[in-house]
Amino acid sequence: MKLAYLQTDFPNGRSHILIRDLDSTNSELQHYVLVLSNNGKLWVDVFWPYDEEAEQYTYNISEQQFWRTFREWRLKGLVLGDNEKVAEIIARKHLNRKKNQAKI
Repeated sequence: MKLAYLQTDFPNGRSHILIRDLDSTNSELQHYVLVLSNNGKLWVDVFWPYDEEAEQYTYNISEQQFWRTFREWRLKGLVLGDNEKVAEIIARKHLNRKKNQAKI
């Protein structure tokens, strides 16, 4: 497993720090070992459809930066996120994008 440490800063102020498995072979499905958002949600070992829009706001960070941010956000409170709900929302968004591309 080859890991990359990433941060995604969305324009609405929401941020995620992510650990992505770069050895994942499926180009349409990203394997994240851990995702923590600045609103206190934690997801562990999740598979999400590739999200081109989110990739625009994502950049590499060091492992030290990841864990420092993780500790800061954890001190603010941490709640287990609902993986199924998030995956459903992202999958629906991905399918809608494919349907719209097919119409053009």
